[in-house]
Amino acid sequence: MSDGSNSTARWLLAVVTFLILYGSLYPFRFVDIGASGPMDLLARLDWARTTRSDIAANVLLYLPFGACLAWMLSGRLGGALAIVAATLIGALLSTMIEVAQLYETRRVSSLADISYNAAGSFAGALLAVLVREAQQRLRPPGIEGVLRQPISASLCLLWIGYRLAPFALSFDTAHWREAVDPLLSGPWLAPVATLGFLLPWLVVARALHSLQPQGAGIPATVVVMLIVATGSVLIPGKQLLPAEVVAMGITLLLCWPLERLGEGRASAVLAFAFAAYFIVQGLTPFNFRVDPDTFSLLPFKEALARYSAMNLPVTFQKCFMVGALVWLLARAGNSVLAATLLGGAVVLAIELLQVWLPGRSAEITEPLLALAAGGLIALFESGRGAAAPGAPRRPAKPRRR
Repeated sequence: MSDGSNSTARWLLAVVTFLILYGSLYPFRFVDIGASGPMDLLARLDWARTTRSDIAANVLLYLPFGACLAWMLSGRLGGALAIVAATLIGALLSTMIEVAQLYETRRVSSLADISYNAAGSFAGALLAVLVREAQQRLRPPGIEGVLRQPISASLCLLWIGYRLAPFALSFDTAHWREAVDPLLSGPWLAPVATLGFLLPWLVVARALHSLQPQGAGIPATVVVMLIVATGSVLIPGKQLLPAEVVAMGITLLLCWPLERLGEGRASAVLAFAFAAYFIVQGLTPFNFRVDPDTFSLLPFKEALARYSAMNLPVTFQKCFMVGALVWLLARAGNSVLAATLLGGAVVLAIELLQVWLPGRSAEITEPLLALAAGGLIALFESGRGAAAPGAPRRPAKPRRR
């Protein structure tokens, strides 16, 4: 791979490491716990019980760390050693952070967190090595689409994560009845709510089309819809809403017309609609006040200050929405840099205007997510994002003798 991709990986690794340290040690209020030495600190770590949402958060937090590290190391060490090294370094970083959290009274240190962080580093490293090796082959076997278009696959997983987190299944029929009750009570005609589901489902459909370009995009979309619908019934606290069912149906109807438009035009239309929806959703109800609130330069400040079970789904949603906007702009024919700057400018403008809106928390989180999305696209799909899947390569120009 080119030095450019390694340079991108280094920058991403620095950003991801900063976010891990920041998110794990905030608000940085350390106290003396009277530890006698390193062994005493390690002895204080135990296998504290955790929730499924915390497990998912710990794995996902270290997944990009392992991916960036293995991407850089695989060229020198080879794939297998790069995976081992990235996993061990991720585990070491997690251990250091868990020990530091012993001095932070609001945090709970746990050996379980170290194991889940190491698992996330391993999963990210494995993915990066598979993607790198796949991009060096002409015909990678099996999951070619996923390996060649990992950002498309990630968008699908982020949407599933948002709809189904915290992934705790229940087989209590009472929960099932509550989940399907909205289908019986309605309303089925809710344009605003339907649009809020329609645009993300259209993005998922386009992402699946890029993964399965040979006519398998629509069946794959149906499978993902069935997974989300089933999970919405089986997971407590979730509901299968009429607006989403309607949006699923409209998505399937629009799949063929969008394919007829071609990759660039379809992505441009969706990018415009996505940006417009972002603006309306971010600035509603447009009742601006005279005295502005503060703009926070601390990423994820609200989520860290108000920890709740909803933090994980909200994080999935933010990553999906911002990532989808940048991804669509790139596939519309813009360069990755232009798509990143344009998408980042849209979300930054919305965040800056939110300081004048009551009940809003204006912070730097989403603009940073836009930069991260652009960096990941440049690293894993550079040269592929704007091109239609399966498009023929340009023939090489003959050399002059």
